[in-house]
Amino acid sequence: MADEYEFYVQASVRGYHAYFLDATVYIGEVMDCEMEPENDHDRYAVAVRNKDEKIVGHVPVELSKIFHKFLSQHGKIEAECIGSRFNAGQGKGLELPVDYRLIGNARYLRKLITKLQKKQEKEGSDWKISDLRKSNKECD
Repeated sequence: MADEYEFYVQASVRGYHAYFLDATVYIGEVMDCEMEPENDHDRYAVAVRNKDEKIVGHVPVELSKIFHKFLSQHGKIEAECIGSRFNAGQGKGLELPVDYRLIGNARYLRKLITKLQKKQEKEGSDWKISDLRKSNKECD
C-alpha cells in the first residue's frame, strides 16, 4: 500500500439550518464527505454526514467542485467539527466550522494545495490551508 498523505482546510459546512432538527453534530465529531450527484442545486455537491449517517450540510460551493473531483478520482475527505454553529449572514444560513481532512497521494495533494491557494487569493476566501504531511491516522 502506498503511503498516504493529508492536509487540512479550515472552512465550514453550509446549510446546517436545513438539517439540525434531525441531525446533531458534536464538537470533535469526525464526519464523512461524499459526492451527491442527485443534488438539483449543485451538480458538484458534496454532502457531509454525521456518525449516524445523516446529512448535516454541504461543502461550500466555493470548494465543492474541487472536492467533488478529488473524491471521484483521488482520495477521501473527512470533516471534523471544531466549534459551535454560527450564522455569518450573507444569506448562507447556519454553518458549522470544520477542518476538512483530505487524504490521498502526495503528488496530487501538492497540486491541490496550490490550486486552493490560488483560488483563495483570487476570491479572498478566509480558509486556512495546512501544509502537506504524511498521514498518521487511520481512515476507513
